Amino acid sequence: MIAILVGPPGSGKGTQAKVLTGKFGIPQISTGDMLRAAKTAGTLDPRYRAIMDAGGLVPDEAMIELIDKRIDDADCKNGFLLDGFPRTVPQADALERLLAGRGLTIDAVLQLDVARSLLEERLIHRRTDKRSGQIYHLVYNPPPPDAELEHRADDRPEAVGKRLDAYEAMTAALLPYYEAKGLLRRVDGVGKPEEVTARVLEALGRVQSEES
Repeated sequence: MIAILVGPPGSGKGTQAKVLTGKFGIPQISTGDMLRAAKTAGTLDPRYRAIMDAGGLVPDEAMIELIDKRIDDADCKNGFLLDGFPRTVPQADALERLLAGRGLTIDAVLQLDVARSLLEERLIHRRTDKRSGQIYHLVYNPPPPDAELEHRADDRPEAVGKRLDAYEAMTAALLPYYEAKGLLRRVDGVGKPEEVTARVLEALGRVQSEES
């Protein structure tokens, strides 16, 4: 199975990605993680490293190169779950060309739908224990009394608004693009994690039944 997981910050995308990769025995491919790993290992093209150091966006060709190399690995033989890529229509086109060249196609694009007001609540009240790295939520998953809490800069109200604005701007054209191809599956991302997982699996089940 080759799937793309799409969702705004705070949608629970990370939680669902772990479930899906475990259930289907496929790796989660995060271009952001790969870029950071390549930079740390010293294998990233110096041009791209300079762009990252300046806080800029690495060009699409660099992302495609990373994905192209990654899916050669043995753990991708049964498919993979893409997280964080593509985010724009040109990236989606480039990904489709890459896969087509390997005789591969995307099975589904899963979009986790959560109202913006709830996303803001989820993110703004999130705290991290500096000692353990454990993430808590002041309302839904309160920390223990002895936790040393940190409010990450990108979880502060002003930053959250900018992050959600950026996500909405980037995906404004991407979701209709995949909808027109019949690949988009919108999943209600509100509820307990296991409830959302059930909806995600149901959506994937529909994909498999349509293909059979």
